[in-house]
Amino acid sequence: MKKSIGTFLILFSCGLLIACGGDKKEKTAADIAAEWCELNGKVAKATEGAEKEAARAAIKKWENEIEAKYKDNEAFIKEIQNEAEKCEAASEGR
Repeated sequence: MKKSIGTFLILFSCGLLIACGGDKKEKTAADIAAEWCELNGKVAKATEGAEKEAARAAIKKWENEIEAKYKDNEAFIKEIQNEAEKCEAASEGR
C-alpha cells in the first residue's frame, strides 16, 4: 500500500511539472511587433495630457525591455522592426 501511494505521488508530481513547464514558448518577431503595434495604437488614440504621456512611457518602457532582452541578437531586432513597419500605419489609424 505504501509503495503504491509513493508511486502515485511521484507520478503526480512529474505530471504537474510537465503541465506547468510547457508555457515557455519563445515569441516570434511577428508576436513582438504585434505587441508594439498595440502599444503604438494606444499612444495614437490617447488624448493629450496625462493619458498620452502614460501611453508614451509604457511604449518606451516596453521598447527598453525588448532591446535589453535581445541586445545580442541584432538580426532578430531587425526582423522585429520590419514586422512592426507592416502594422505601424494601421495602429496609428492611417
